[in-house]
Amino acid sequence: MTVLQRQGVSSLHCTTWPYLYPTASFLKSRGKWFLCRSLSSQAVFSQLVGIPLLSPDRHPSHLKTETKIVSMADLRQLMDNEVLMAFTSYATIILTKMMFMSSATAFQRITNKVFANPEDCAGFGKGENAKKFVRTDEKVERVRRAHLNDLENIVPFLGIGLLYSLSGPDLSTALMHFRIFVGARIYHTIAYLTPLPQPNRGLAFFVGYGVTLSMAYRLLRSRLYL
Repeated sequence: MTVLQRQGVSSLHCTTWPYLYPTASFLKSRGKWFLCRSLSSQAVFSQLVGIPLLSPDRHPSHLKTETKIVSMADLRQLMDNEVLMAFTSYATIILTKMMFMSSATAFQRITNKVFANPEDCAGFGKGENAKKFVRTDEKVERVRRAHLNDLENIVPFLGIGLLYSLSGPDLSTALMHFRIFVGARIYHTIAYLTPLPQPNRGLAFFVGYGVTLSMAYRLLRSRLYL
């Protein structure tokens, strides 16, 4: 740290304070310390006390150290964000479930000997004999449609959910959104693959879709900058 003293004014640049910006400084006047977060605020302070503030020695090595400390502090703040941690947990669950759908599609194709491309069925025959395996099957298509429906709904949830988590919502409200969405998507897949009669699948779809819209509405209402 460097200390600048002139006529009772001190400028203390601290490189170990964890939550300050690289340009942050503590300025002291008449026995009191003031926190100036930026160079502009330091200039205002200098004008208020009527004494020009000299530029302290701020070598590139100091700036690198301070930037690294600020980055680590920001990372710790993100890790302490309970809503964000809850979102990552439920996002991991729903992404794992979506990965399972691609494996389920491949399993149905192999067990039912139904393929989309001629080269995929080379192990089951050659020439004209192999072409009979290039066809469609209701079981395979059902799994594939469920997977596509996941992509249409989970991707918007991940984007809007991340922004919503960073907007500072109430933890209990955020958990309600995340749990309902994940539950609705899992039930939608079960209803699609079993299959369960309508409106089971339709209700599951609209519940999950409504959760994403609810997060988007709350995000825009609290953080609308247009």
